[in-house]
Amino acid sequence: MRKKTDQSDFQVELDRGGSLTRRKTALLPDGAYLFEDDLEISGALNATVITCSAWLLELYELQAGELIFIRGAEHIRPDTKHFGVFYSPFSITRLSFKNAKAHVLGVAATQSLPSELTITPIVFESTFSAPPNGVAQVMEILRAGNNRQPIEINPKASLLSLKAKRLIDESYLVYPSIARIAKRLGVTHEHLSRQFKRDFGMSPSDYLRQLRVADAPLRLARGEEIVNVSQAVGYNDLSRFYKQFRKTTDTSPGVCKTILRPRTDRINRWLSPRRSEMFILTTTE
Repeated sequence: MRKKTDQSDFQVELDRGGSLTRRKTALLPDGAYLFEDDLEISGALNATVITCSAWLLELYELQAGELIFIRGAEHIRPDTKHFGVFYSPFSITRLSFKNAKAHVLGVAATQSLPSELTITPIVFESTFSAPPNGVAQVMEILRAGNNRQPIEINPKASLLSLKAKRLIDESYLVYPSIARIAKRLGVTHEHLSRQFKRDFGMSPSDYLRQLRVADAPLRLARGEEIVNVSQAVGYNDLSRFYKQFRKTTDTSPGVCKTILRPRTDRINRWLSPRRSEMFILTTTE
């Protein structure tokens, strides 16, 4: 790995065959976080996207290659080169890039959207190509989208896993006991873990840890101090927060804050085996 920094860029090169150039970041007047990226991936790159209490809208101009969403046994491909992807709060999405080159506009926020817009993650056709100016325009884009297709990781997840996930989502900031959740649902810890992993590709404990870390980057992007972010996402021990953040994302909270802070100069991002992207956690393989 080679790293180069100066006053205007942040570069890390890995043998991953991919690059992400962050061309712009900004906090919009209503508090939403805007970013503009150029993405280029050689070969195949699989990713699992986890959102916490925030949502994310990405508008793609796919210039080459493919982006495929894996929904259970289905492989969903956008029908056009211009499309939108909406990751609803507390969603798990599986996707695969293949020799992809794309320009991406994104908006992330915690403001509530109408419930009919946030039920599930979706991909949809969109001709909107200008940077969205806030949450109101995000709603306009979502409502105008055509050919909306759900892209949640498992549309046939068991009722047990769905109930456990909902309980984790509701209490992840206080670090709920998975054993107590299992007892509440009338099953053993071992049975719950097996079923949850079968449905979502990770254990409930792993999901809980990743969800807490996924809550941190948007707070860092908004300029909150690292120690305050640590406490806000449920870590009273700052060193433990650093350890879990680095273990999950392959970077530190400080580096993440530098990359995500509002700015207009260019930042070259790397695609590491695990990377944190705003309020979402993206695990790449």
